[in-house]
Amino acid sequence: MNDARYLKKLEENIYKNYILQIVHKRAYLPLIAIYAVNVANVSLYQLGIVASITAVVSLILEVPSGYIADRIGHKNALVFGTLIETASPLLYVLSPNFLGVLLGSVLFFGGGAFISGTKDAFMHETLLELGRENEYTKMAGLAQTYGLLGNVVFISIIPLTYPIDVRLPFLIGFALLLLGLITTASFTTPIKTKKSVAELESISFYNLLRRTKDGPNYLLFILLGIITATNTKVPEFREIYFQSINIPVIYFGFILAISSLAGAAISYNVHKFDAVKPKSFYLADILIALIAVAAIGLTHNPWLGALLFIALTAYSRNRGTLITSYVLADSPTRELKATYLSILAFFEALSGIWIPLLLGYLVGSYGIHNGYWMFSAILAAPVLLLYSVYLKKQKNSQKPISA
Repeated sequence: MNDARYLKKLEENIYKNYILQIVHKRAYLPLIAIYAVNVANVSLYQLGIVASITAVVSLILEVPSGYIADRIGHKNALVFGTLIETASPLLYVLSPNFLGVLLGSVLFFGGGAFISGTKDAFMHETLLELGRENEYTKMAGLAQTYGLLGNVVFISIIPLTYPIDVRLPFLIGFALLLLGLITTASFTTPIKTKKSVAELESISFYNLLRRTKDGPNYLLFILLGIITATNTKVPEFREIYFQSINIPVIYFGFILAISSLAGAAISYNVHKFDAVKPKSFYLADILIALIAVAAIGLTHNPWLGALLFIALTAYSRNRGTLITSYVLADSPTRELKATYLSILAFFEALSGIWIPLLLGYLVGSYGIHNGYWMFSAILAAPVLLLYSVYLKKQKNSQKPISA
């Protein structure tokens, strides 16, 4: 393949990633619980078991999946992960019972472990090869924009097929994931130039983990894991909160659609925040989470409560783009980028286990409003202390990794 043709096919990766971002989702997500309870005869307690087992599987697979992806090749790992995910919705249709629901969830998130950091690393390598590495945030923001706009369409249309046949949403979900698999298989793998190979370090998995542990980034990863889990788990009680401030159920879907549209608008412009220094962004990220959750707890006005959740959801869907950009730019090695991102994802998954337990206890014991602001108050001192220790330790960083 000549250079011009190779670079053209490499550029196509960017547009294929936009397609993947649109179709790579569980389009049947709003209907899983209804289908599980009404069709598969799964109890609410069993749904809790499914969620717990899925979280543990994701946690176990997160780091080794990234390392495997770095070793077998990012494209191969993406195809493997997408293939596993594609099979997941069929389990709900072929096995409408507890085991089918469990395997459907485990397969999707198990496959997702091979995709989460790997796709980011793959696209970063693509832009690096094209000499456009500084455009990563803009590219990721556009992909997120298209994905969120697609989400609005799917959330609006696919649930309408459920009354026709309860299996239809899952079959449509399978078709979308299959399109994602075909798109992934058509990616062009970036070829490292001779100069790049000479610059690559032969770094072991152990030494990368040691560098993360000995440097300041393990503190940063713990911190980001806590804030990420806060942003993703607080909305799990959203509908209960909406009911407490007298928002009619018929408006719930509309609020989610507005959240996606607001998120898409931010995604389109997220690259403009590249000028913000990482340390400044991390502090702002902490304060936004703490203040937003506290404000939600102290708010009883339905309009303001809905607006706060729309803002938090829109922001949450975009903060990851900036964080990934910062982490990739600070990666101690080009060779193990997916592994490095997986270490961050591991800490996010770890916090995703205890954060909902704490929040659930506070909400259950003291009420939804008190639970939210108390959660924010409890979290404030530890995360701010962690941030200050991270800043102090960062001054002694930037040591080279030995082979």
